Amino acid sequence: MLKKRSVFNRILIPLIIVQIFQISLFGMLVFNGGVITKLDRNAEEILNERVINRKNYLENEMIQRWSNFSIYQTKIEEEIEQQLAGAEMTVADLVPGAKLTSDILKTIGPDLIALMRRNTVTGVFLVFEGTPLKISEDGAVEKSGLYLRDLDPINNPYDNSDLLMERSPTDVAQALGIAMDVGWSPRFKITAESYFYNNPIQAIRSAPELAQEDAGYWGYGSTLNEAMIKTLTYSQPLVASDGTVLGVLGISLADDYLKTMLPAKELLSDQSGSYMLAILDESQAAAEGLTLQKVTHSGGVFIAMFGEAEELVFQMDQEISGSGALIHTEALKLKQRIYGSMQPLDLYNTNAPFSHQRWVLVGLESRDALYGFSRKIQNTILTFMILSMLVGLTATIYASYRPSRQIGALARKVRNSDPNRPIHLDPIRITEIDQLSQAIEELSKSVAENSSRLSQIIGMLSIQIGAFEIDPAKNSVFCTSGFFDALQPQQSHEDQMLTLDQFSDHLQQLNLDLGDLGRQREKLIKLEPQSGGARWLRLKTAALGQTILGVIQDVTAEMVERHRIEYERDYDVLTNLLNRRAFQRFAQERFEHPERLKITAFMMMDLDNLKYINDTYGHDCGDGYIRSAADVLRNNAGSHEIAARMSGDEFYVLFYGYDTDFQIRQKIEQIRKAMAAYEMDLPDGKRIRIRASFGVSWYPKDSRNLEELIKYADFAMYEIKNSVKGGIKDFEIESYQKDSFMLHSSEDLNRLIENELIDFVFQPIIDVASQTVYGYEMLMRPKMEKLPTPSAVLRIARAQSRLYQIEHLTWFKAMETIDRYHEHLKGKKLFINSISSLRLTPEDLAELDRRYGQYNSQVVIELTESEKMGEQATLHKRKRCVDQHQEIALDDYGTGYNGEATLLDLMPNYVKIDMSIIRGIDQDLNRREFYEGLVVYFRSRHIKILAEGVETRAEMEVLIECGTDYMQGFYFRKGELIPPQPNPEAMEELRKAVKKKAKKEQPSKE
Repeated sequence: MLKKRSVFNRILIPLIIVQIFQISLFGMLVFNGGVITKLDRNAEEILNERVINRKNYLENEMIQRWSNFSIYQTKIEEEIEQQLAGAEMTVADLVPGAKLTSDILKTIGPDLIALMRRNTVTGVFLVFEGTPLKISEDGAVEKSGLYLRDLDPINNPYDNSDLLMERSPTDVAQALGIAMDVGWSPRFKITAESYFYNNPIQAIRSAPELAQEDAGYWGYGSTLNEAMIKTLTYSQPLVASDGTVLGVLGISLADDYLKTMLPAKELLSDQSGSYMLAILDESQAAAEGLTLQKVTHSGGVFIAMFGEAEELVFQMDQEISGSGALIHTEALKLKQRIYGSMQPLDLYNTNAPFSHQRWVLVGLESRDALYGFSRKIQNTILTFMILSMLVGLTATIYASYRPSRQIGALARKVRNSDPNRPIHLDPIRITEIDQLSQAIEELSKSVAENSSRLSQIIGMLSIQIGAFEIDPAKNSVFCTSGFFDALQPQQSHEDQMLTLDQFSDHLQQLNLDLGDLGRQREKLIKLEPQSGGARWLRLKTAALGQTILGVIQDVTAEMVERHRIEYERDYDVLTNLLNRRAFQRFAQERFEHPERLKITAFMMMDLDNLKYINDTYGHDCGDGYIRSAADVLRNNAGSHEIAARMSGDEFYVLFYGYDTDFQIRQKIEQIRKAMAAYEMDLPDGKRIRIRASFGVSWYPKDSRNLEELIKYADFAMYEIKNSVKGGIKDFEIESYQKDSFMLHSSEDLNRLIENELIDFVFQPIIDVASQTVYGYEMLMRPKMEKLPTPSAVLRIARAQSRLYQIEHLTWFKAMETIDRYHEHLKGKKLFINSISSLRLTPEDLAELDRRYGQYNSQVVIELTESEKMGEQATLHKRKRCVDQHQEIALDDYGTGYNGEATLLDLMPNYVKIDMSIIRGIDQDLNRREFYEGLVVYFRSRHIKILAEGVETRAEMEVLIECGTDYMQGFYFRKGELIPPQPNPEAMEELRKAVKKKAKKEQPSKE
């Protein structure tokens, strides 16, 4: 049993849960969703960006301005070289106190001042490489040179009053008009730690080919003056044109001036950040930290952080920055972590000797300064969440208490109301609760009205549906009027209350009892009254405890439509015979039980005259022709036949379950005779008989597979349609193995014709008398695997009634080939095979002459003696030969129908003796005598003899002795795409044979 809870609790608890969930979700989104982390990352990125900008500025100043003195350097080098050359001295003579040294310094002094002004530096110096003066045992030496300082390089007066001389001879300072500083000295003291001098000199001497800029050195910590603090210097070697090192030229930057270039205020407005310029010690391992040697710093907070420390050790902060963009260390005085953004300065080229020296600029901020904003946001959000929780809880308690109190009062009033009177409830000004009160008031009024209205709506929808409710405990069944309408639709009915026995009597009309209703949930019932007209009812029931609810619906229209769809699915609309899909299903069902098939035959029938009827009388008459054939099949098909229309004029019939094939043949003959006897009226008053061709395959003799039987019957029908239409043909495996490819080669033939997929090869024809090439026979070679030979092409074309297209393709393609190789064919006869029974149309002949008429006199038309000749076609070709100065050859003589009658009618210029007569003539005396008779016969009629298929020397010699005019065959040359010359060896043997024959005949002539 469910636990009861008050409305107050049901409202309050979910609201509190929602409130807590919202606050928790907000907190998770803020603290775990990365908001604070994002703020921290933004602070780090801002620090990085500011340091990078300052680094770029400082790097630009150091490279592009402070250390960029190549112009002055070149000028100074030239002036030193000129004066040394004029005095006939070397750089070794530039020693302290020498007059030449002072003269050179006086000369280049203005250039040094100009360099210092232009580059905006606080000092410039030049130290000569002359012979040093040793001043102490530790190796310190003195060298001559000049060093000027300008404590305020930004403001420059018109004179040099702001300059101080730190190093130079006295006369040089006086000559330049520059006051000497308190720490002035006439010479430079060079020690081992004077890196500003030693490092550039060593670099250029170690690699003389090195550019002077690449030998430049940035240094810090070297003293130019013992009384001065350490400064930042940059120096480059001075080199003469011959490679002699002259000294060092450099600039210096005072620490105070450097600090002005590193404004700490740009990191944090309260100046709690600091910049540090330092040198990174890369000799230590990364795990030991990053050791930075401080060069200078800015911002007073640095002293508060680290005091006077000159060397600081930092760690990479992987947790915060991920990629290691920030470093951190512990402040020595502030007792908190200090974070820094370290950015390297690229001061050297990669191939410079000091490129390992890593200068870095570090922007420093304390943890509180760096992450102060995100911590402030975090504290603000926490305060907001606590206040929101308190306000939300207060509002939730109030929102829960008020409606719960009003709903309780409403419930008490309903409970205490009189059930026999309409209920009146006072509004409480809460929309939903007032709507509930109104619904309660209207509930008793609407129950009866809604019940009556439901029955009216069902009646208005014209849906024949009824319902009933069985209550066994009360021995009652309530039935709507629709229930009785479904059982007796001719009468009108009303809702009724029945007993169980009365209801059972009505169920008997449906062949049901009360027990069936408890077991079945849905049942389709067919009623067939004596008055006719079947009806279908759908009964659905559902049990609710002991009560049974049921709905009964008249679905007659639905079932009729379903049956119509199923019929159209299986039956051809035009003929009402089975369609292809249904035939396959029904036939396959029979073949699933081979024992019932016994002797079975599959017959394919194809109407012969449908195209003629469609073209002559229209497709409506053609449809009538198809229906008439279907009627004959339907009327003559019994219980052991399945007849179907496949498509167009094609029909299938399966004869199955017969004891003998004789019974089936009688049935087939019955159908054929019925077809032949059936006459159909035509629109012009004539009558036409149905004519069809039949192909039959047998089970199990031909195959036990339905698909193969269909294929075999199709082939048998194809054979009969292409021989004697209107007949019946049984399948023969021998014919199928020979000609089955013709069934499926129609598309291949179409491709061959449309794409002109043929070539012509030239086989030479030899003139025996002159032992030269008389001409060439042009032999067709199809370019398709499935149609490899001309005979295959002709067989399919003849079966498909496409011979004219082949004749057209032969002539146009052959003449095109002649045109391509006409230079090789001048004066040669060209033998082209033509289909004897066909002739080209006048239009095609005119086009052929227009394109290739210049070659007509070379053409010899070969007519195949094995092909029946059409009289009109033959006459036409003879006339054309006369008109175009062409000749005729009778091909394959000795293999065909026509014999001497054809020869006499045609009177060709040449007769080509078939290779079946030529083959082995040297070994067969009968063949030779027969051939000699042909020679005598043809010569008497002035017909030239051409022997085909000559393959051996012996055959050639016999043919010469018999008096042959021309020869061709593999012995001389096979056919080739380009007109070939005959085999030289064969031609030599030919000449010998001709001479031999001539010698034999010479005595007889004498």
